[in-house]
Amino acid sequence: MPIYNRADPALWFIMCECTFASSCLKLITESVTKFNYAVSGLPPEIASLVRNILTNPDKTDPYNHLKAGLLNRSSES
Repeated sequence: MPIYNRADPALWFIMCECTFASSCLKLITESVTKFNYAVSGLPPEIASLVRNILTNPDKTDPYNHLKAGLLNRSSES
């Protein structure tokens, strides 16, 4: 996973999605798998911004819920 880009979270998500698409073993397409990979790439201080999403992930589309929450909260700071 790419290193989190605090200055441009939207670009970081684009880079994550490129990683998912170019995975050498198999394409990463499931939302829960994308969520897990994205969470593993978050620095602790950024993860704390979306703590509620991480502790109670959306059941149907956790990745896009995380993405929306992080982009929204990052733009507030």
